[in-house]
Amino acid sequence: MAAKDKKEQRLQGTPICVGVAIGKPFVFTFSDDLVPEFSISSNEVKREITRYQKALDASRQDIIRLKDQLENEGPLEGILIMEAHLQMMQDPLITTRIEEEIRTTRKNAEYIFQIAIDEYEEKFNKIPNKFFRDRFKDIQDISRRIMQHLRKSVRITLADIPPNSIVFTHELSPSDTAEALSSSIKAFVVQEGGETSHAAIMAKAKGIPYVVNVNFGTTLGQAELKSVIVDGRTGEVIIHPTQRTLAKYRDLQKQLDIHLTNLESNGTLESETIDGYKVLLSANIEMFEEFDMLHKYGGEGVGLFRSEYLFSFNDDFPNEEEQYVLYRQIVEKMKGLPVVIRTFDIGGDKFRSFQQSFTHVEDNPFLGCRAIRFMLKQQEAFKNQLRAILRAGALGEVSIMFPMVSGLPELLEAKQLLKETCMELKSEGIETAEHIRIGCMIEVPSAAITCDILAKECDFLSIGTNDLVQYSLAVDRGNHAMSYLYSPTHPSVIRLIKMIVAEGNRNGIPVSICGEIGADPRFTSLLLGLGVHELSVASRYIPIVKNAIRNTSIVEATELAEKALGMPTAAEIKNMLVEEYRKNVAHDFLYNH
Repeated sequence: MAAKDKKEQRLQGTPICVGVAIGKPFVFTFSDDLVPEFSISSNEVKREITRYQKALDASRQDIIRLKDQLENEGPLEGILIMEAHLQMMQDPLITTRIEEEIRTTRKNAEYIFQIAIDEYEEKFNKIPNKFFRDRFKDIQDISRRIMQHLRKSVRITLADIPPNSIVFTHELSPSDTAEALSSSIKAFVVQEGGETSHAAIMAKAKGIPYVVNVNFGTTLGQAELKSVIVDGRTGEVIIHPTQRTLAKYRDLQKQLDIHLTNLESNGTLESETIDGYKVLLSANIEMFEEFDMLHKYGGEGVGLFRSEYLFSFNDDFPNEEEQYVLYRQIVEKMKGLPVVIRTFDIGGDKFRSFQQSFTHVEDNPFLGCRAIRFMLKQQEAFKNQLRAILRAGALGEVSIMFPMVSGLPELLEAKQLLKETCMELKSEGIETAEHIRIGCMIEVPSAAITCDILAKECDFLSIGTNDLVQYSLAVDRGNHAMSYLYSPTHPSVIRLIKMIVAEGNRNGIPVSICGEIGADPRFTSLLLGLGVHELSVASRYIPIVKNAIRNTSIVEATELAEKALGMPTAAEIKNMLVEEYRKNVAHDFLYNH
């Protein structure tokens, strides 16, 4: 229900993952202004009270140490203040009342404590005498100390979030998002983040509406707020929605559910245009549970398996056998369909802390020792991965893809290691793939410009548009202040895609798109018109993209691409794509709004 005493407020952000969500806010980021609220079971009450008592004891010890230090240094006023703080910490407000509230409400200690301090502040502010009002600063000092110890004693993960939550946070890491349960989390509202950050990609794979660059500050007012609406189509976040607004969005949710159900039922239909142009529609796989969805929606293979998945469970490089077991399971699950395994893409915004345990801390990690560069320096670990992939390749159609290749020397070095690894396995009598296709991702301008050279050494190319846009436009894709410049419809990006596809055709090898623009149906017509005939998207986007393909004419798509190649600005190209999609797929109000 909407809060009756609050006015509806609308915040604007940047939409990342489409969808509409209605739920209760949950603040995930710790800060001075935002304190998380979560429920605990009756069995956890005693443990939560003990945690709070330990925070009090630790705070008292801090003050005693400060008092002793001041006694040695001599300032009497400071000693008296510390003694006053110790006395305040005996106040029932800080001791028994908090414990009783934890028992009664079954809420976490941080939340109960913050509510009590807020009430205390409100009472102090009503005192006419400024001297007494200023004494609240002492309470604030004590409360900050206690809160710091509370925060050190608990790590809340997104797996612990209560059902029907909309998560508000300053920033999300990939590991945070990996722990998120789509059954509990209805949406993410993030203050800072990029459209193609790894956290955003994982949220898309889970189908969780995701809005970034939302300045919610202290807007939430958790004690009164019951419902929040997130419109992942427009980027709008509605605080304190009215009953009328709630009814409107609940009706919209029902319509979207019907639309998506209809699309999902088309799993057996071909991915081909109105005039018979066949498109290979595969899946980008992030997590193991996505394979069942791939089959349900009629995916024709795995165009990109992000093998960094293994680092969700390891503090070190996974060994050969661990990897082989996983890759074997993938091949078995695919039931004869092709699988492309990308070698470890560590660094940038992905498992950076792990990567930094092997290299020095970098000022510009996206331009540093990451992906193929990193693995070529960790050759033992690299060869373990190659061994595991080659062994799994004996069981089905498996290909290897090297990420972030910037030029021919890196590709040749990686191929040489692969050749050596294959020879070692054969000498050990271990069965391997008879032939394994080799490809590289085109993600940096140097690779795009020399793709004619790279194509001669590859069996396929895959365009990673997320990084290609970032590096071509010199825009950090995670920098929200620069997000207005991050545009996949920039003329330079469109021309690079055209050039890469043309060189692939000239050398007789396929070129796929595995970046996030492939999952946006408004780009489908343009990509087909540029000559792309392989797309790899998150499994849950297969029905949406297939629907776009089946409502596209290749003749008209080619004409659209020619127009786009002649346009001078990203905005003009984007507007044309939006209008074209409205014309071709008018019934899709998930993207047409």
